[in-house]
Amino acid sequence: MITTTSYRFLSGSFEASITEWIQKAEKQSMVKRLWGKDASLWKKTPKEQAEIVARLGWLTAAHLMKDRAVSLKAFADEIRAEGVTHVVLLGMGGSSLAPEVFQSVCGNKTGYPELLVLDSTDPLKVRAIQEKIDLQKSIFIVSSKSGGTIELLSFSKFFFEQVKALEGDKAGQRFIAITDPGTPLEKMAKENHFRRVFLAPEDVGGRFSALTYFGLVPAALIGTDIDKMLRGAEKMMDDSSLAVSYQDNSSLALGIAMAVLAEEGRDKLTLVTPENLESFGDWAEQLVAESTGKEDSGIIPIVGEKLQAPEAYGQDRFFVALAPRNMKNSEEFEAKLEALAQAGHPVMILTMRDAYDLGAEFFRWEYATAVACSLLKINAFDQPDVQAANDSAKSILKSFEQTGTIPVQQTERTLENFWENAESGNYVAILAFLPDSATIKERLTELADKIRKQTKLAVTLGFGPRYLHSTGQLHKGGANKGIFILITADHSEDLAVPGEKYSFGQLELAQAMGEFTALETKGRWLVHLRAQSADEKALNEVCEKIEAAIGTPQLS
Repeated sequence: MITTTSYRFLSGSFEASITEWIQKAEKQSMVKRLWGKDASLWKKTPKEQAEIVARLGWLTAAHLMKDRAVSLKAFADEIRAEGVTHVVLLGMGGSSLAPEVFQSVCGNKTGYPELLVLDSTDPLKVRAIQEKIDLQKSIFIVSSKSGGTIELLSFSKFFFEQVKALEGDKAGQRFIAITDPGTPLEKMAKENHFRRVFLAPEDVGGRFSALTYFGLVPAALIGTDIDKMLRGAEKMMDDSSLAVSYQDNSSLALGIAMAVLAEEGRDKLTLVTPENLESFGDWAEQLVAESTGKEDSGIIPIVGEKLQAPEAYGQDRFFVALAPRNMKNSEEFEAKLEALAQAGHPVMILTMRDAYDLGAEFFRWEYATAVACSLLKINAFDQPDVQAANDSAKSILKSFEQTGTIPVQQTERTLENFWENAESGNYVAILAFLPDSATIKERLTELADKIRKQTKLAVTLGFGPRYLHSTGQLHKGGANKGIFILITADHSEDLAVPGEKYSFGQLELAQAMGEFTALETKGRWLVHLRAQSADEKALNEVCEKIEAAIGTPQLS
């Protein structure tokens, strides 16, 4: 067992491999090269290296933002003084996941507004946000690094038109933009007289942007002590520097373990968290999946699972546990992890002090993911396969404008023969283009649990189009190990997108069918099921059909 002051690795038979690679990293001066922004850690060609160097600003983002914390707090106090009750963030992927962690884990401080995140084009989800807020007591954050995604433009048009109907030419004062310099969003924000435009550092990619304006503006607005958050990040930066031994560098050790174990078949990185940290798992899922899932390789993050007995799992798991020092039932939690290790599963335990260690964890996981990609010889900072589904969806919408219909596509594969070729080491991905309400998520989680129990395969659950900006890259660019269950639904109630010929429901269907096409083009193992509506009864009927057809695959 590798034990240090910063982490514990219950490695069992894998201890020798992890130790050997930590020693190799030291001989190769990996930490010095990483902090020196040496792009040859990932790729060898000048073009690739130039692109990588332009994405390494996350290494020092916490230092940069510390100088801007005072002005962010002043802006947050200004918004609070106006009696704003809700901050509505309109964004996808890296723009939405970190802010959601801040709201979920830290909560909104007394007197500060609550943060609501809209990262779904499902009309029921859009309506749920609309019905929860008072437009005249809300501030909208339009957040996107590229500033031109179809979801972002649709969200902003929808709410801007509503606010404009109430406040006329002053509507822009209820909107804030966070984007890179020179994007279509910056232009739109200036044309519509947005209250503030925060221009983020161009050298930080979306999924590495938690400690930039993308994460910290929403955090400040809900009263999070971002000074304390950034101090935690800086402490982890120090603990991941050349001043610390390679053995004690938990960020390095995590990254090495991720890569080495993936190469040995333990590519299902299973993040174990207490319930109040589940949203952090969603953030880490995007970071790991979108960074590593390319070139027919990758690490498959598994989040949101409840820990089971060791025999419930296949031999493809690596468990990483986040363990706050004051967590409830800590002895039971530790006992379950020890049982997994005793059964031969590698387990790493990372300790957190409190909620404000989130800043430290954001940095630790960014650093570890960059290290893992270096060992796997993958460019951690691009996402070449994300655009495929987007392009297909745009093509479908263009055709829709002429024909008035969106074809609902199906495969020749049926539920009856869907499981025939399942193999050990596969994973099942439930892709649900549905509103992520508590009841729907609960039912799909139950479906995932039943599949996992019967097949021993790892199961992920993603709500579309949100997951397209997260695990979507892994599904199409990673190893061909996925078994994909795509679920869509008819909508009896819909919402128009101002200025467009399509509605939110039609946009959602186009995105689902765009993803269908992209997965099919990649030769992925896919079945599509369409519910008659997005209500609980119709979804339950679809889930029951899937459950009845699972059978027991003959896993080799």
